[in-house]
Amino acid sequence: MSKVVQLGGASLDDAVLDEVRAEREDSLSGPDSPEGREMGRAVGANVAALRAERGIDLATMAARSGIREDLVVALEHGGAVPSLRAVWHLATALRVPFGSLLANSMFSSVVDPDFRVQPASRGRVIASADNRFRSRVLFHEGDARAPEVYELTLEPGCLEEAHAHAPGVFEHLTVIAGELVVQSGEAEAKLGPGDTLFFRADQAHSYFNPGSARTVAHLVMSYAHDR
Repeated sequence: MSKVVQLGGASLDDAVLDEVRAEREDSLSGPDSPEGREMGRAVGANVAALRAERGIDLATMAARSGIREDLVVALEHGGAVPSLRAVWHLATALRVPFGSLLANSMFSSVVDPDFRVQPASRGRVIASADNRFRSRVLFHEGDARAPEVYELTLEPGCLEEAHAHAPGVFEHLTVIAGELVVQSGEAEAKLGPGDTLFFRADQAHSYFNPGSARTVAHLVMSYAHDR
């Protein structure tokens, strides 16, 4: 049996670019479990297929994602377990929607994909190391038909700084509760419950909760190929 490695784990610091290492290392570790390995195999196969389809070589993939070439190879051959945050970096490097890398995984298997209920207690969560910023997946991962929707939760005083997504990516954000300050490039907006914002996400951007109460917002991602 081949050795399974974890992409982005603390033991693989040298596999991640400095700017990525500084960004919540704990949340980059993939689960070394039967479920995690199953997800890793599906993600790896999708990465390999999409990389070949787009003619992206390993060196370019490594430079874009911040993941060392040999680890990308390990992932593509089913020998690595990526975290959801690592999947984000891979999707950005390939310039594809996040959900497309989870196609044919356990997340894309449901009884009736055309009528799917997701209870409030379910949904994969990407969180900061201190758990003050959380992003819960609200869409059917792996289904290309589904819009990419997330529920963002920011504790009081939380600042979340995001790297630029792939070119042509936009975000449509609606505040459900609390206050939210969003900055994208030089532009900035302060939002309250019911306010919405549409902005470029292919440049550095940030979310900040300036209030004393928890902020909840819904975020929809759109990609250049959708427009």
